[in-house]
Amino acid sequence: MHINHAMKAARSAVVGACALACAIAAAGVASAAPTGVTSAVPAGDGPSYVAIGDSRASGPLIEASTHRDTCLNSPNANYPALVARGLDASSYVDVTCAGAKPEHVTHASQFVGTRVAAPQIEQLSADTDLVTISIGGGGSNHLPVSALCVSLVRGGDARCRDNALAERLVVDGIERMRPQVDAVVAATVAAAPNARVYVISHGGSVGHRGCWPNLPMSDADAVWLSGYFDRFNDIYVTAAQRHGAQYVDIATASIEGGHDACASREDRWFEGLIPGSPAEPAHPNSRAMQAIADMVIADYESARR
Repeated sequence: MHINHAMKAARSAVVGACALACAIAAAGVASAAPTGVTSAVPAGDGPSYVAIGDSRASGPLIEASTHRDTCLNSPNANYPALVARGLDASSYVDVTCAGAKPEHVTHASQFVGTRVAAPQIEQLSADTDLVTISIGGGGSNHLPVSALCVSLVRGGDARCRDNALAERLVVDGIERMRPQVDAVVAATVAAAPNARVYVISHGGSVGHRGCWPNLPMSDADAVWLSGYFDRFNDIYVTAAQRHGAQYVDIATASIEGGHDACASREDRWFEGLIPGSPAEPAHPNSRAMQAIADMVIADYESARR
């Protein structure tokens, strides 16, 4: 695409900017939570495992042919399925779903396209040994913050890092989501008192560089937006520490390892606006799912030695 096609470029960039901003909002805002999806993971002699959360766990479009409702669950390729297989789970329930918000974990039912699902937490009990949580994007300010960083033209600089509105949205979103995420972790620990609980970070798609049009922002704004997710992730760090859960920092592993959305297709863990592997834009692809699973499995096995 060339600058001299100004009108076409502007229209395409606006559509792309909106799509990227919506995608970076991660966690999705479109759907709900199932009553319990089990994948083709044979029962073993490992832990009783329940996965709860949103689209960063359910894996939209990784296995698109398996999607049966608006949860967009990839039942054999998302990190819950990989954890279950890797630990030889004795039982496994995956209630992760694109669009789930904190209230859909703790107390609210949710429409999933063909039915209404009960709160995800109802799958937990004193017999649960392992729980993973990916939640908090839905209801956050990821969308408007990310939108302010998007450049509509190649080489542009939106300067969201200097935008007072962007900073205000960051602070307001973090303040709003902190008690909601804390409530999820607290309720999970209470409902599964004997389980080892893992809280998965946000971020990982935006590193320290932009790459138009896949991540259409300046390098400086990418650094700032990555820093925003670091600040947002303090919500998870604090909640995990307060309630005795474990924090899984996939964002740092992705960025420091060169696996952000600007990495080459074969090295990329998180997709940008134009996915190079099956995955929803700005979400984990199969390599990220494997990386998250590996981190959970390694810690769980170490803790049980």
